[in-house]
Amino acid sequence: MPAFSEFIKHVGRGEKGRRPLTQQEAREALDMYLDGKAELLQLAVLLMLQRVRCETPEEAAGYIQALRKRIDVEWQDLAVDLDWPCFAGKRRQPPWLLLAAKVLAKNGIRVMLHGHAAVDAIKFQIESACPDLGIKQADSPEQAKAILAHDDICYIPLSAYCEPLVDLLALRSQVGLRTPLNTVARALNPTDALYSIHGIFHQGYEQLHAEAAALVGDRNMIAFKGEGGESERSPRTACRVAGISDGHVFYEEWPTFLEGASGKHGEISGEYLRKVWEGEIENNYGSHAVISTMALTLKMMKICPDQQTALEQASLWWKNRLSS
Repeated sequence: MPAFSEFIKHVGRGEKGRRPLTQQEAREALDMYLDGKAELLQLAVLLMLQRVRCETPEEAAGYIQALRKRIDVEWQDLAVDLDWPCFAGKRRQPPWLLLAAKVLAKNGIRVMLHGHAAVDAIKFQIESACPDLGIKQADSPEQAKAILAHDDICYIPLSAYCEPLVDLLALRSQVGLRTPLNTVARALNPTDALYSIHGIFHQGYEQLHAEAAALVGDRNMIAFKGEGGESERSPRTACRVAGISDGHVFYEEWPTFLEGASGKHGEISGEYLRKVWEGEIENNYGSHAVISTMALTLKMMKICPDQQTALEQASLWWKNRLSS
């Protein structure tokens, strides 16, 4: 195995000499750090050099493989249907995605939410709203198994399944910029669910997510520019999706679902979401966000054959969410 400095040289040489890492090199580089054979400073330099010119799908795939090896295999025994990473937090809107996830779980789809609250501390974090909605948190596969058996939905923090990544994501607060590992965190799929939904902040990263997923052998996933960067569709705009279906990369466009709505919302809290869920108050934007987000998953999971059918099914499930 080469010295870690060789990886830095490959990425950081002059314009004519530099090149991206291969998938194998990226995996080896992160393995070296995780095995204590490289310093944090070395890894940080490598990551920031990649950040300047944007990580490649191959580099992301190598990092995904290195981190997945560190996840306890017991997480894969939970028979989860839908992997739902939540790593951005919300600022302009409540996390409507939680209501979409609850509806799907109510209809027999086993959902695993996961994230890391410290990624962006100035935003409202998804996990802080879970208690108000009755979404329980697990810190071990055994706890998650018991929760899923009863509720079909569960939240697990990053610290429970991939502790080494916690400190690495903290680099963002130290250097002021995201690193390629912010991309990778969304792609870990700790329970090896058959389907996964990724929200991204910057348009164009959806293709990187899809191509990286294909390189690591994932079978079904979608990525799109979500509201605030979360895995939640904004119904106010058209939505470009990149994904994997049965191992093959695909792209599709979803038209605007709600014309003329404001993107800002007053109260952002779990309690507000609970009131909407229970029908105490109505929120037109929120209902459209829930339905359009659910529709993306229903089509990905082949529960519905096309966009219109998926939107109609999602609308029906949302309307009937409180029925026994």
